[in-house]
Amino acid sequence: EEFREIVENIFNRWTALKLAVEHGMGGRNGHQKAIDLMLHTFEYCTQSKTPEPEDLRDALDEYLDQEFQTICDDNSSQEVSHYLIKYLNLLKSGQMVEISTELAQLTPVTKWLTPGVKITYVAMPDDSSDSEEEEPLPVGGFTVTDLPEGFAPSASGGSMAMQEEDLDPGWTKVTSKSKR
Repeated sequence: EEFREIVENIFNRWTALKLAVEHGMGGRNGHQKAIDLMLHTFEYCTQSKTPEPEDLRDALDEYLDQEFQTICDDNSSQEVSHYLIKYLNLLKSGQMVEISTELAQLTPVTKWLTPGVKITYVAMPDDSSDSEEEEPLPVGGFTVTDLPEGFAPSASGGSMAMQEEDLDPGWTKVTSKSKR
C-alpha cells in the first residue's frame, strides 16, 4: 500500500505522460491507458524480484511508444524508473522515514491519474491560413499537395500492372507499367 502511494505520487508528477494524455496521443482512452500504465508499473515493481531501473525504463518507453506514440527525449522515463526502484529498495529495507522526508520536500501535486478526474485536452493548432490557397486534390484515397510545377495527377484514372519475376528467394521485383 505504501509503495502504491509512491508510484501514484511519481506518476502524477510525470509531465511527459500528462502532456501525451492532454494532447490526445493515447486516443480516446488515453487517460485510462495512463492509469493502466501506473497500475502495471506497480505490479511489475512488486514482483518477487525487484527489476533493474534500465528494465523498468525500457518497459515504460515501450508502453509510451506503443500506446501513446510518444518517445521521451527528455529522459524522464529514466528518471521515473530510477526513483521508483530507489524508493522500492528503501521501502524494502525499512527506511520509510527517508522516503517520507524526500516526498514531503516536493511541491504538492494534483492527482490526475484517478478514474473520475476530467482531463483538459489541448487543441492542436490549426495550420490553415486566411490566404486563399488551392485546395489539395484528392487522388485515390490520398491527397496530393506538393506536386512540382507542371505535374498534375492523371484524371483518366490510369492503372498499374504488376509483374513478378523470380530473382532471388525471398525477394520480389515489382515493376509498373502505366497506361496513359
